[in-house]
This record gives sequence, structure tokens and C-alpha cells, in this order.
Amino acid sequence: MNAKRRGIQIFGWLSVIAGYSLALLLIRGVFTGITRGFAGGPHAFWLLVAYLLFLALAAYLFTVGRRAISIAKGDPRPRAQFGWGRMLLGALLIFGAANNRFHLLPTRQFVKQLQYENQTQAQAGDITTITICIGCVFLILWGIWKGFHGHTIKPDLGS
Repeated sequence: MNAKRRGIQIFGWLSVIAGYSLALLLIRGVFTGITRGFAGGPHAFWLLVAYLLFLALAAYLFTVGRRAISIAKGDPRPRAQFGWGRMLLGALLIFGAANNRFHLLPTRQFVKQLQYENQTQAQAGDITTITICIGCVFLILWGIWKGFHGHTIKPDLGS
């Protein structure tokens, strides 16, 4: 096995381990959340959305890792039809911006919320957040567009 394939294989295993680790953290978070009794609180819906995004990230890392390991072995799996990575990145960034702006999830007391010192900083921060969210919507739409128009079947003309 040459260095390139070994590097792809190592990347694949690291991605699989990261996916499993995130999934275990998610299971721990769900368990501790249920035992502490926030299932009916005002933030329950947004917490569920955060858990689903976290689960999607763990599944994506696991899938990317499995595909990289298969490529390193010389047996590549077919590519995903949609741009799941783009869609997931866009959704995570939009959720993070919405959480920062509207305080959707309860935070610990040692986490300091973003506060601006003057009106100019507030306007610049709002413009930056809006620009990032527009870019994230573009990423999500680009991933969906790839799913519907990204694959063209090329006829095999023989060799």
C-alpha cells in the first residue's frame, strides 16, 4: 500500500472514530438530559433540533470514513447523490447563528454571550451574520441542486 492510500485509510479511520465519538457524546447528552428532566421545558424543540444536527454530523463523519477506507482498499463506494456535507455545514452554521442571536438553547453561566460595545459594531455584526446565513442557504441549495442535476450517465463506448 503506497503512502497516498495509507493516508486516505488513516483519514478514514479517524473520521469513523470521530463519528462514533460524537454519537457516544450524543447518547450521553440525551441520557443526562432526560435524567435531569428538561424534556418539557421551553427549549425542548430547539434542543431536539440540535440533537438531530449533531446526529447528522456523526452519521456524515462515519459515512465519509467508511467511504475513505473503501477507496484505500481499492473498492470505492458510489458517491452520495446529494451534497450532504454542504447541506449539513449550511444547516449547522445557520443554527449556530440563530442560537447566538435568539438564545434558543440554555447556556451555562460561564459562557459569555456575544455583546457589542456600540451601534457600529452591532450593525457590522448583523451584516456579517446575514451574509453568512445567505451563504449557508446557498450551500444548502447547492447540495440539493447536486442531488437533482449532478449526475449524468455517460455511455460506456468500450475500450
